Amino acid sequence: MTLKSIGFFLFLLGCLRAAVMEEIYGMVGGDVDLSCISPGKKHFDLNKISVYWQTKNEPLKTINAYIPGDDTSQYIDSKYQNRTSLKLEKMERGDFSLHLSNITIKDELELECIVVNKSSTDPLFRSTVNLHVAANYSIPVVEAPKKTNDTEVTFTCTSHNGFPKPKIYWVNKTDNSLLNQSLQNDTFTINEKGLYSVSSVLKIAWTPNIRVECCIENVNLQQNLTVQSSFLLSPDGSTDHRIITTTPNQSIPSGKTSIITFFIIFGIVLVILLMAVISFRKLRKNKHHYGDYRGPQGNRQMAETTGKEKRN
Repeated sequence: MTLKSIGFFLFLLGCLRAAVMEEIYGMVGGDVDLSCISPGKKHFDLNKISVYWQTKNEPLKTINAYIPGDDTSQYIDSKYQNRTSLKLEKMERGDFSLHLSNITIKDELELECIVVNKSSTDPLFRSTVNLHVAANYSIPVVEAPKKTNDTEVTFTCTSHNGFPKPKIYWVNKTDNSLLNQSLQNDTFTINEKGLYSVSSVLKIAWTPNIRVECCIENVNLQQNLTVQSSFLLSPDGSTDHRIITTTPNQSIPSGKTSIITFFIIFGIVLVILLMAVISFRKLRKNKHHYGDYRGPQGNRQMAETTGKEKRN
């Protein structure tokens, strides 16, 4: 494989690596570190570089910046004032990660870190992170079922102050089947902080023994909050209402790159490798008898020289 082919291959690998977006998760009111680490060089002279953290999409907003000898606070968007920080000692070692505190739901954005050569303003490298914000919903509460008539019973499930907007499911626990969503009526409200509350009303046919489960799903936390409610008819004709609550693991997902993205990139790399191998074999097969190509004049002179040698 020629040096040019190797260089081109390494360039493509670098582009693929840069194209991978890191998924980061943060909790409302909490702190998070947004990763930006140099893929190669591990020592930087901070007098010769500038660092910019900004929103990736329009309108562009500066989250934080480092410019030698300059007070960058004047460039930072008001929404991020006094909420972000960079560590100089880490930046010298190639770690330009940004610390973001007091997370709000408005921080759920794609963010970009750009490190540039101060003298030429050419980017040395850049990194993109996608910040997902979440807030835990309260443990669901299912009110005692109400028998509206001889053929129908109503359950109400409520949960408050979570993010993002939840998905609500009702499950028939007698056979663990998912109830049709047309049987439920969901109402969402949003408070001044942008957090959601939900009330879901389920109406199903009356039977002597009913066991249902209300499930509140938080997609960003990959979390389900469930409450099981039973409505049993006793032999004496009275009813017995029981509630079982399942408390989930409260941890948030770790920052990670999408698995699908990984396999796409892995597939592209394989294709590039195969193309490089095929090109190398063709180069060996079609290699000129006289060595490196030097133009038509050079080959003519070489042929004449070879002819003279054969006559002698």
